[in-house]
Amino acid sequence: MIEEIKLNEFDTKYFIKDVGYVIIRKLYEHLDITDVFINEDKRRQGYAYKLLKFIIDNNLNYKIMLEVNEINIPAINLYKKLGFKKINERENYYKDKTALIMEYSKDIYILAIESSCDETSVSIVKNGCEDVSTVINSQIDIHKNYGGVVPEIASRKHMENITIVLDECLSKANMKFEDMDAFACTYAPGLTGSLLVGLECAKTLSLIYNKPFIKVNHMLGHISANKINNTLKYPLISLIVSGGHTDLILMKDENTSKYLGSTLDDAIGECYDKVAKILGLEYPGGPNVEKLALNGKNTYKMPVILNDESYNFSFSGIKSHVNNLVHNEHQRGNEVNKEDLCRSFQDAVTEHLISKTKKALIDYNVKYLLIAGGVASNSHIREELSKMCEGIGVEIHVPDKKYCTDNATMIGAAAYPLYLKKEFAALDTNAKSNENI
Repeated sequence: MIEEIKLNEFDTKYFIKDVGYVIIRKLYEHLDITDVFINEDKRRQGYAYKLLKFIIDNNLNYKIMLEVNEINIPAINLYKKLGFKKINERENYYKDKTALIMEYSKDIYILAIESSCDETSVSIVKNGCEDVSTVINSQIDIHKNYGGVVPEIASRKHMENITIVLDECLSKANMKFEDMDAFACTYAPGLTGSLLVGLECAKTLSLIYNKPFIKVNHMLGHISANKINNTLKYPLISLIVSGGHTDLILMKDENTSKYLGSTLDDAIGECYDKVAKILGLEYPGGPNVEKLALNGKNTYKMPVILNDESYNFSFSGIKSHVNNLVHNEHQRGNEVNKEDLCRSFQDAVTEHLISKTKKALIDYNVKYLLIAGGVASNSHIREELSKMCEGIGVEIHVPDKKYCTDNATMIGAAAYPLYLKKEFAALDTNAKSNENI
């Protein structure tokens, strides 16, 4: 049985009675192993490994370091077995012998599942920032026939596709379930039936392979897409723009978030799709509206959207305006210039996003903006927000377009800090159709 004694403010001793001990020192994010001792008659029986493994497993959010004499080959081999790697040397540290400085650097692999709407996605994410393997099975061609996502069909297709996508993801990575350190999935918000497929799959894998299960909020996943091949800077404001959300969130650090504003009605992605439907464009409408807008001119008058002092958004009014405009033009026998109408609409909603986001950045004196969500793949919106940020001295980060729409990579990125903090979920966790971060 491993026991512990607090020696002082910084040092702690972990020991097995009548066997040996390890002393550690914690300073900020660093953990130094300062002493390892095993009684001579208890050596080579695995006790040092057991003590050190206990310390590692309970301090995953620390950078763990130690020094060892270059001639102490058994100790060096033990440390390598535990995952330590040599990062430097100190000559003549042990009289005339060199000290090897070693750091614990075990890679953490999380298999993540995203099934909140109509994409079945599985990803293996390394250390919360590296996409090892991602597979996305989209249902767009199916739901196109209905002009939007049909929840019952979506959940049935997830059930058909989930094992196929899992196998393909593991095959691409040349890895096995046993290689994973944890299993994660989206549990909220989203379509309940769709969420349940990914949720039950992840919980089952956790149970079978005796690995931690991590539940992830879908919106936190979108924000965490910015962590892929990137380090976030705090405090920050995140603008989430998707089919179901338009939110401004202030994050003072990784663990503290505050909603500044949200849409009062339709989300921006939903509005894009509805405008596309009014104009007779195929589902998903957002990319088609964007494409037509590139060749259009701002010739149609659009209403000023929610010009108030809040950080909230509203898109139902401009959607109704476009619907009435098109109807009236048809009643008069006039042809609607779809390119110009799409450009006029897109300019108006982009200006709405910019005005509210700019106000929040200035009011809270935040110098770092993240863009997240499916609509963040819109080139015009990305460019205009970047210009705004440049004008007020704010750094902006937008994920690669492939990580803007629903994907499991972002879920794995969001799960990593939860893994380090051991914020594991129970296996009776249920899906939630609506929940804030």
